[in-house]
Amino acid sequence: MKGKYFELVVEGQFDLIKGFVLGFVEGKGIRTSALFAREHHVKGDSDLKHVFRVLTGKEDHVRVLVDEGVCQPLKESLAKVQGALPLRLGSTREISSAHAAFTYEAYAKEMGDELKELFVNLPEGVSVADYELEEKVDPEGKGIEAYAPLHQYEVKAKGRISGPVGPLIDFYDKLEQHPLVALEEIVLEFR
Repeated sequence: MKGKYFELVVEGQFDLIKGFVLGFVEGKGIRTSALFAREHHVKGDSDLKHVFRVLTGKEDHVRVLVDEGVCQPLKESLAKVQGALPLRLGSTREISSAHAAFTYEAYAKEMGDELKELFVNLPEGVSVADYELEEKVDPEGKGIEAYAPLHQYEVKAKGRISGPVGPLIDFYDKLEQHPLVALEEIVLEFR
């Protein structure tokens, strides 16, 4: 997904919308993919709506993230099936950027170096802001167990990753696989 990105809010059941959108993209032979906000930790619903969705198992609005090559054809296709399927396009907004806060903490030099490297070699278009890194080396902590209050090496960091929604979500997914990185939800900014 490169270029401009859009959020389409589609009214209907999640599984039906997902099947329709993925079938549309595959059927048209479009190489880019559609992303579903709820599958990628994208902030959006109020807490009350989220609780309702979890308790009832029903969802009435699905946020689909697509690039500009998919947006208009998908909107037209949704309009065509509106009477035949219980789907309706609610709104479309252009996404200007996305960001998410992160923290990490490690007590081994090798893990600290690995974590620091993750935030140096960033995907194209993704940047780190408000990066606060604190590294401590204490020779007195050598040989002390992992759960002790004193460690020979300690690294803590926090910051925010930002950039175009496609590359940012890909990088977020990579960071999410690392057990020592804690991430907040992705926040979308609109034009």
